[in-house]
Amino acid sequence: MAARRRTDDFEDDGRVIADMSAVERPSLLGHAPQRGSVRPFEQRERRPKIELTTKERIWLALGALKAGLTIGCIYVVFLGVVIVALIALWTTLSGTH
Repeated sequence: MAARRRTDDFEDDGRVIADMSAVERPSLLGHAPQRGSVRPFEQRERRPKIELTTKERIWLALGALKAGLTIGCIYVVFLGVVIVALIALWTTLSGTH
């Protein structure tokens, strides 16, 4: 398929509609932006770098695992209660015991 060409003549008058020079492209992986560390219009807050020991990292990972397993268990118990309630309702409505 052939590419279409614009037939109208575009002329730039030099006006700025919205200044996007200070907007940084967001990172999908959560890394720091690759441009300078100071934005042109506002100062970025400086946070101290946190150094964790191996033991502290293990405890953080275990805490996150415990939180995930707790939420997962709540979903499993809730689903089990719903299934038992539906089975009880089905047996009651069908008339067989």
